[in-house]
Amino acid sequence: MPNMRHHFNALLSKINPTDERRELAARRVGEVRDWLAQHDFKTKSPHTRLSGSYSRSTAIENIPDVDVLLFLPDSELDRTPNAVILGLQGVLKDYPGANIDTRCQRRSVRLSLGADDLELDIVPSVPRDGLERPLRVPDRPRAVWIESDPLSYAERLSKVNLENGGKLVPLIKLLKAWRDEQMLRRKPKSYVLEVILLYAVEDGELVLCDSSTATNVRDAFVYITDKYEKLMDEGTGSPRVPDPQVQGSYITRGWERAHFETFLRRAREARRAAERALNAQDEEKASAEWARVFGSRWPSPELVKEAARAEGKANQPGQTAIDSLGRVLLATAAVGLAAAAVAKATPTRPTRFHGTDR
Repeated sequence: MPNMRHHFNALLSKINPTDERRELAARRVGEVRDWLAQHDFKTKSPHTRLSGSYSRSTAIENIPDVDVLLFLPDSELDRTPNAVILGLQGVLKDYPGANIDTRCQRRSVRLSLGADDLELDIVPSVPRDGLERPLRVPDRPRAVWIESDPLSYAERLSKVNLENGGKLVPLIKLLKAWRDEQMLRRKPKSYVLEVILLYAVEDGELVLCDSSTATNVRDAFVYITDKYEKLMDEGTGSPRVPDPQVQGSYITRGWERAHFETFLRRAREARRAAERALNAQDEEKASAEWARVFGSRWPSPELVKEAARAEGKANQPGQTAIDSLGRVLLATAAVGLAAAAVAKATPTRPTRFHGTDR
């Protein structure tokens, strides 16, 4: 019989990008790379690398935009960031079926593919010291090249996610879904929400292991509302969240006070609903409270039943694995885990034994 775990499994399945959308995004990036090569735009091996939420598996639903690191030779550092960005724009301006925008872009060229409802933010990057070290990326307003380390950040997120049973990435997705449902405007950027949760887990203020997804979501709202309570009730500004990639910088620059107040009011409402859900006496009442949090994204009874059937099928011997900590990994639960971690797990053996009549 379905329970609340199946409700959240169904919700995650509903908000996860489809395989077709992921394949489309990857294909379009490859086509842009080929276009640049055909037009003699000099790049440096490995030429491009996906970045952003798409590459970190924290994207949800339609994947409206994809961040692309475009690796350039070291000699480009002798040019101004604006000159490099304008040069890239000049090569891409005739790209078929696309519009180009650099006006609002601090570090990138935005290639809008209208037919696909997809935007590629292409960031010129100079890996002067190799991909294992911070990259140099343009900062147009300051007219300087700055250090940024998106590749190490992705590894950091993956490591923390793995250490917490693969529960951080799904939690990030769920809070993004809540944000998109509750805040059509005035909502924080996805990256800000992701980094807030990463810091909370790293600092031990949000403990995910050995708790249900429902409990983790409630605890995330408790953390957020408690952390920013004083700023909300007594302050006049917005949170200053340190940039995990650029030392001394903040990723919340431009987060207006009114927008922050909307965010925290919605988080407080979600916290109260989540607490009512966890205290509910039956699944129906709990589901009704969670529907207040996730709105139209909350799964239908039919999707919940499908999730329960999928879990039962995935839980058969031969479909599961045991990781190094003794945890059982279901096929349907491996989404939030790094591929390397899944590969190291010990698979269970299939069996035809169904008991005995003795």
